[in-house]
Amino acid sequence: MARTKKAEDFIYLYSKKVKITKLVQDFTVIPANEIVKYLLNKEIYLPNYMHKALIRKNIAPAIAEGESSNKFSDEMRFRLKWFDKFTIFQLERLASGYQLPINVTEYKKDFWDIIIRNRTELGINNLEFVKLQNLTLKYAREPQESYESMVEEFHKVYFEPDGYFDGCLIEEAQEVLTNATTLSEIRDLGKKFNVEIPRRINKKQLIDIVSLKLNFDDEKRQEISKKSILEIERYAKRRKVNVSIELKKSDMIDYILIKMPKEAAPKYTNSLKVFAGMNIEEYLYNIKFQEITSKVADKRKKNMKTIFIAIIVIAVLAGTGYGLYHFGII
Repeated sequence: MARTKKAEDFIYLYSKKVKITKLVQDFTVIPANEIVKYLLNKEIYLPNYMHKALIRKNIAPAIAEGESSNKFSDEMRFRLKWFDKFTIFQLERLASGYQLPINVTEYKKDFWDIIIRNRTELGINNLEFVKLQNLTLKYAREPQESYESMVEEFHKVYFEPDGYFDGCLIEEAQEVLTNATTLSEIRDLGKKFNVEIPRRINKKQLIDIVSLKLNFDDEKRQEISKKSILEIERYAKRRKVNVSIELKKSDMIDYILIKMPKEAAPKYTNSLKVFAGMNIEEYLYNIKFQEITSKVADKRKKNMKTIFIAIIVIAVLAGTGYGLYHFGII
């Protein structure tokens, strides 16, 4: 995203100048099913890492507050050192485990901020936002939906790009899951992707894991399949790959990657092009910083206005008092 777009304050709708922050706030009442219907009609699909960034930004203040008030155990504080790299599963698990509600209004606000500021690249005409404004009138008095119902709808437009898993680059996901999850949580992660993780694996499954870690082609795979289980384990160890039929945490993660249902990853090249090179987490942080700065500036202006009015009132009262005194009225 170009730097100038971050500072964009207004959008023109039918020659009417509308503040983006107000438009974003207004759009938060639109339910997810209407948002998804609109995006699908425009053939707009969004990478899963955007969803991950929105969750993370949403609960980050509560995490910071919890750490400062000793809400978390020593073990959790250690795991939270990896918070910046958490996958979607880890973020949602953390939020539910510590009763940190994901604020749907805040989520939608950040969601729309990204959409509106990237509207040209996503193929959205300014006037289309007028139709969305009409929807805000329809749903203005409706209660906000739950995070679960919103996400159920949004899954229709979120997709996992090649090389990603659960909103992270595969290598980063493997690292953060190994360092900041329990074995029980990894098993639950497997269930999320319809993978039942066994306590022990057979020879074929061992070959699958070794082949994945060493990037084997079919020929190499056939070669090691002639070895015994013990020989395969030693073969892998000589190549600095520790693997065993007794699954460790890292092996369980690899097992999920191998066994999860494979679907042809949608390309959605335009969406990927729009978000390529954009650090969404940093962008959202900047938006939050600008929001806080703006509120402080508005408050300061309001205070200065109050002081200015007070000075005028004092001056008028002083002048009136002097006049009354001068003419002997008091």
